[in-house]
Amino acid sequence: MVTTRGQSKRCDAEVLASAPPPYHSVIFVLLAGIVFVKCLPTLDQIDDVATIETVSSGFFVGPMALAIMRLLIAAFIISVTVMRVMGPGVFPQPTYLSPQSKLRPAPIRLVGLRSLAPFTLWCWVLLGVTFALTGTVPLLFAMKRTDLIHPWHLRMALMSFEVSAPCAFLVSTVVKYALWPHAYRSKGSEGTNVFRSFYGIVTHNLNVIFVIAEVALLGGLPVVISHVALAPLLGLVYVIFAWSMANSLGKEGGGPQFLYFFLDTTLGWTTTKALVALLAVLLTFFVAFSLIDDALFYLDGALLMHLTSCVLVSCLVCKIRD
Repeated sequence: MVTTRGQSKRCDAEVLASAPPPYHSVIFVLLAGIVFVKCLPTLDQIDDVATIETVSSGFFVGPMALAIMRLLIAAFIISVTVMRVMGPGVFPQPTYLSPQSKLRPAPIRLVGLRSLAPFTLWCWVLLGVTFALTGTVPLLFAMKRTDLIHPWHLRMALMSFEVSAPCAFLVSTVVKYALWPHAYRSKGSEGTNVFRSFYGIVTHNLNVIFVIAEVALLGGLPVVISHVALAPLLGLVYVIFAWSMANSLGKEGGGPQFLYFFLDTTLGWTTTKALVALLAVLLTFFVAFSLIDDALFYLDGALLMHLTSCVLVSCLVCKIRD
């Protein structure tokens, strides 16, 4: 195990009673929340896109086959989630490498529903809901029971995809290029065990593969640029959740803890800069998805082109070993 000088100092440091976010981080989250709430699309704007035809049309398969594949993905995601909740749990110990950090690392107990606390699991569960919603629409369409499809079913199917798709890429990108290298530098291969575990590989890689498959091979659900406010709101809610859970995540006497080192509220302006960077990355992925959807629609490429795009994008964001 590799232990940095900063870690050693913090292990002997006084345990904080609390770690409230800096005022500028609070102001940023509040202002960003107000802006994105005001930019939310209207129901008419959503209904223009969230139609039975949009959700039921496939690139290379018919409505029934599309429904079966989406529902199988949803069933897999739900099964993994149940296994995670019912399992023995995980006990990660965060590392705060920044010398500015005032937190003392302590094991975090994630058992039962608490195992869904990471943002990765929030996005994973939402992705399962997305495929369940988008799978039932073409199923009812193929069964000629469109009378059972409520407008809110279509709205939620579209909006959940527009949130879960860029968030899935945010999760996998942050893991590959930030969290995994951070853990390896601080503890060596032992520190990356959580990412190389079954749940780590599945939730940090298959999430992206499922999204890419939907965009390029299955139905090509759209990500509308005017709906850009949807995904950031989930991220802002999670930041508030992380702040509120900090004091209860660690073991008794261990002080406040954060699952992600860049959410450390004791870093001053670095905390706010990290939030700005994460928001920028998320918005970038949202815009990228919108452009990719348009490109695939107008190019109307062959299966080989779509498969090639899936492989290339997967290689950019997926990671399974040190």
